[in-house]
Amino acid sequence: MKIAVCVKLVPSTTALIRVSADGKALDCTGVEMVMSPYDEFALEEALKARDKAAGSEILVVSVGGDGAAKNLEQAYALGVDQCVHVKAPDADAAAAARCAAAVLKTFAPDLVFCGRQAIDDDQWLFPGMLGELLDLPHVTAASSFALSADNAKAECKRRIEGGEETIEIALPALISAEKGLNDPRSPTLKGRLNAKKKTVTVKTPAELGLDAAAMAPALKVEGYAPPPPKSAGKVIAKPAKEAAAELVKLLREEAKVI
Repeated sequence: MKIAVCVKLVPSTTALIRVSADGKALDCTGVEMVMSPYDEFALEEALKARDKAAGSEILVVSVGGDGAAKNLEQAYALGVDQCVHVKAPDADAAAAARCAAAVLKTFAPDLVFCGRQAIDDDQWLFPGMLGELLDLPHVTAASSFALSADNAKAECKRRIEGGEETIEIALPALISAEKGLNDPRSPTLKGRLNAKKKTVTVKTPAELGLDAAAMAPALKVEGYAPPPPKSAGKVIAKPAKEAAAELVKLLREEAKVI
């Protein structure tokens, strides 16, 4: 079985993100960059699928600038077989999906795993677009994944409002990973040392047959701004009955939530 995983480098969830002075970009100077957490669930599920299907191989693809190599070193440390870095530092979700699709069409995977979304832009665009470009059925935000005995299909579960949805999907297919799908493993010291001996295949969009039009941003960001500061809270220093009446009045007339 051929298994592919797409991963993205993003700012750490605990990082303090600043807006540049001109408001046109984010200032990530000194910010710790990590593999998007949802992509870690995707990578772990790929490793589990390879463990189940003897003889399988895993290809990991990351689209981005030079820093994306950090993702691939982590993937090699966990034991994947191949890594491809598409150098496209300014690629948005649409362009990144085209880059990944160009790599994966040659690989012809039976299973593709992605995180449900990247935590930096939270757009949820990449997995669905990649599935369409590869002409694969896809399940989004899977919280459970199980291969059939013959590895010809999979059963996925998704959390929905008020319950859980079960989907059976024939392979080849694309699955995007939800939090809780698994418990991602950490690289061992031996794995980290082995990763440094591995070679990452580096491609440019042009080498993949993608021209400037294919890489043009589908979304134009006009500017960034930090969230407005929170207003000071109000303290109602009155007896309980009067305070309750005052609170209802404020909720109705000022907050307008009732």
